[in-house]
Amino acid sequence: MKKLLLVTLLMSSFSYAEESKPAKSDLENKLESLNIPSDKVTPVVSEEKLYAVNERYSSLNKRHEFTMFGANNFNADSHLTTTMTGATYRFHLNGKWSVGARYSEYFNKLSSAGEKLFEDQKLLPDTDYAIKSSEGFLSFNTIYGKLRFTKDTIVYFDQYISLGYGNIQLAKDETQMYSVDLGFAFWLGKHMSTRIGVKNESYTQNKVKGSQNVHNAMGYLEFGYLFGEGSRI
Repeated sequence: MKKLLLVTLLMSSFSYAEESKPAKSDLENKLESLNIPSDKVTPVVSEEKLYAVNERYSSLNKRHEFTMFGANNFNADSHLTTTMTGATYRFHLNGKWSVGARYSEYFNKLSSAGEKLFEDQKLLPDTDYAIKSSEGFLSFNTIYGKLRFTKDTIVYFDQYISLGYGNIQLAKDETQMYSVDLGFAFWLGKHMSTRIGVKNESYTQNKVKGSQNVHNAMGYLEFGYLFGEGSRI
C-alpha cells in the first residue's frame, strides 16, 4: 500500500511539473524550426530555383579571327573528286554574332569513274567545275558549352550557323553563290581556334544539256588565331 501511494505521488509531481512549464513563444518555435540536421537541405533553399551564370573563358567581344581551312566535297559529280582550301576572316561583334569574308580555291580531278569514261570512250564529264570563290557571311552562335577531357583539361566550344552570299568562278562562267554553314568552333586557350563543319554551296552551272542547280556539301576542318583579349562589355 505504501509503494502504491509513493508511485501515485511521484506521477502527480511529474504531471504538475509539466503543466507548470511556461508555453513556448512563437519566436522559440520558429527558431527551433531552423534547427535542421547537417545532412539535410533547408526547406528555404530546396524551394528556391538556383541559376548558374557561366561567363566565357575568353571573351569574343570586338575580336578578329583569321583561319586557314581545307575541305572535301561529299556531293561532287560522280566523275570528279573536288577538294578546297582557303582563308577566312571573322570579326566577332560579341559572344553571339560575327561577320566575315572567305576566299576559296577548288582542286578537281577525275574520279575512278571519270578515268574509266575517258579511257573507254575518250569522253570528259559534262560539268562546269568550280575554280575559286569569294563570299561574305553572317554567323550566329546558338550554343556555348565546355568539354572536360581530364581533371585539368577543358575545351570550350560554340555551335554556330552561318548564311553567306558571293561569287564563284567556274570553268566556263562566273555566277552567284549562296551558302549555309553549320559547324562547331572549339576554343583552345584564349587565342587558338579549331572549327569543323559542313558548308552547303548552292549555284547554277551551264552544261551542254542545259543549266543545272548544284549543291556542294563541303566538309571542312579549320584552324585559326584570335587577336586581342576581348572585353566583357
